[in-house]
Amino acid sequence: MRHVLVPERPQAVPYEDRPALVPATEDGQDDRQDGPTPDPALVDYARRVADEHHTAHGKPITRDQLRARLGVSNQLASDLLRTLRTA
Repeated sequence: MRHVLVPERPQAVPYEDRPALVPATEDGQDDRQDGPTPDPALVDYARRVADEHHTAHGKPITRDQLRARLGVSNQLASDLLRTLRTA
């Protein structure tokens, strides 16, 4: 019998444990007037994930790695990274 090694995939966060995407203001617009911004709790969680990745691998997390870890869209992962880099 032949054994095949399967690479370990990152664990996705269960839906009930993820913060939601919510508008920054009641009218659904942020200061840039181009749409909703990520919930601050989601930004904090993304920051923890990015910090853990940097500690473990010695380099910044990529959009695709963040997307896979959080189970979010490419656009939201890009928005989160932009927020983390400008904060």
